[in-house]
Amino acid sequence: MTVLFNNVTVFTNDERAADGGLLAGAAVAVDGPRIVAVGSQQEIAARFPGAEIVDGGGRLLMPGFVNAHMHFYGTYARGLAMSRQARDFAQILSWLWWTLDKALDLDAVYYSTLLPAITAVRKGVTAVIDHHASPYAVAGSLDRIEEALSVVGMRGLLCYEVSDRDGKAIRDAGLAENERYIRKSQKARADDPHHLYDGMVGLHASFTLDDDSLRQAADLGEQLGRGHHIHVLEGPLDEQETQARYGASVARRLYEFGIFSPRSIAAHGIYLDEQGMDLVAERDTIVVHNPQSNMNNAVGRADVFALLQRGVTVGLGTDGMTPDLKVDVRTGYLLHKHHLTDPRPGWNEFQQMTLQNNPAIYRRLTGQMIGRIAPDYLADFILVDYHPPTPLDGGNLWGHFLYGIADAPVYMTVINGKVVMQEGQLPGLEAAGLDERELSEASQKVARGVWDRFRELSD
Repeated sequence: MTVLFNNVTVFTNDERAADGGLLAGAAVAVDGPRIVAVGSQQEIAARFPGAEIVDGGGRLLMPGFVNAHMHFYGTYARGLAMSRQARDFAQILSWLWWTLDKALDLDAVYYSTLLPAITAVRKGVTAVIDHHASPYAVAGSLDRIEEALSVVGMRGLLCYEVSDRDGKAIRDAGLAENERYIRKSQKARADDPHHLYDGMVGLHASFTLDDDSLRQAADLGEQLGRGHHIHVLEGPLDEQETQARYGASVARRLYEFGIFSPRSIAAHGIYLDEQGMDLVAERDTIVVHNPQSNMNNAVGRADVFALLQRGVTVGLGTDGMTPDLKVDVRTGYLLHKHHLTDPRPGWNEFQQMTLQNNPAIYRRLTGQMIGRIAPDYLADFILVDYHPPTPLDGGNLWGHFLYGIADAPVYMTVINGKVVMQEGQLPGLEAAGLDERELSEASQKVARGVWDRFRELSD
């Protein structure tokens, strides 16, 4: 059954379009999970007589957002009281994150994904690349994340964070969880080309992975045809410990082991030096910038401009700080101006990272055609309640985005051709017989257990 999303202004996100990719008085035809036509209301109505009509009310229709680096489990840090205040990034890792992740069980994995995923689709995020860790609940953890995302209807690329920090048995369990989930996803995709989920090989960071672990992870990725998702030089600790333990720089080590590749994500990259950036560029490795998290941890600013100048595909993620990518877009845009005391940089770069690179990253890693409103692309888009106070055209859309669209409510979110959110309501919850208030209460009960275990582990 063809559905026409009528009476909309369409931002196609096609940078090659002569009109800047903005079509007023337009319509989008969707058949199943795919877009089949885009054009004027009259043209589309004539081509698809008898189609179901969805009145867009003059709203802006544009591709949904991709969050290129997320930690859903970070939800359970919200409101968590710590008995001591971390003074640097090493203490933040040890006292907060490496203690919190050990306190998670599989119920915590599920609820810490479900609640922020609900927020994400309300904010217009249609796809997420998540990086998960729960060392005392490894097996099946990626299934629980998928289960939560499937209730919402959100697209996801998942991995488990392999690390030596909790011993070889847990490292082996992490490798096994990545392999199991990737194989499961590959089988599901073979049965259904429009399957929403896929997997990568997750890794923590160079300094918590010995040579044997890196070798096994590299071999696993090669065997399965999948890339790696790893934290790279988020703080000075990574380089200091890697040099001390392995006598090599982080970038050189990951390059030599084959972790850097066109199929891999290097999250953060704050302390990449010139040689490191050259190695990343040589292997066409993706880098994902996480400005809010970097500011929160006081670890510095990634030189995204130098990376982009080298041709590196740089994307944007939220690193668990928020489910709403738009907040990090604006934060990052302002961060670099402030840090450099220069009002000029960032305009074109953040437009490219947000609108072009993030969906390109997802397409590269999954083969799923998202990020553009065009025939044969998947129907992942949002309708935004944005009625501009000044003229809007293809040439000035980015200015409207930063200072207007980013604040506007999302009226509807469509993923794989299905309405997953409309006026704040999620059909997936209703279909599953779930009530959001009851889910919140259940999550709070699970969180109390996590916090109790966190305090025990902190003693």
